[in-house]
Amino acid sequence: MKRIFLLVVALILIIAPQMQMTTQTAAQIAMAETLKGGAVYEVIPKGFFGVWHVTSKMQSSNNPKMFNKLSVDIWNLSGAGNVLILENAMTGAKSSIQIEADNKKLDGKTLKFMRIKEERSGKYKYIQRESPEFVLDGNIFRGFDTFIIEKYEDNKLISKDIVKYIVIGQKISGEN
Repeated sequence: MKRIFLLVVALILIIAPQMQMTTQTAAQIAMAETLKGGAVYEVIPKGFFGVWHVTSKMQSSNNPKMFNKLSVDIWNLSGAGNVLILENAMTGAKSSIQIEADNKKLDGKTLKFMRIKEERSGKYKYIQRESPEFVLDGNIFRGFDTFIIEKYEDNKLISKDIVKYIVIGQKISGEN
């Protein structure tokens, strides 16, 4: 009986920290953008969660002067359910992304989604589209991230800048 009690206490100590949700985390999830994408079993593959050393190198662009040719970052990927929370330790940027699963296209190690952001600046409207696709292989993920930035004036497209990055991440810490 004492062993069962100790086992239950140990399980609670292991599981409870993972189940705690701070007010800030709950607010992030509530404010998450809904994006089209996919993740295994309608949740993000757990192997993506953790701290990553991420290198992005420009593969192609129609305007290479506008975009970074190379960037190196530290990402912390976490989440709850189908919400991915990405924090960039180098820049302080933080995003919450709600993943909508397409179970027909999932393989258990792919994370793919699309982010669309619209903003206005004076008489111009900007639409940013980002479509990353990463494949997990143990403690490494590889893939691509494509950014498209469209600039409109009076609802007419006046410029379209595109960049495609090759992205490689190596896990620093976290579960497999």
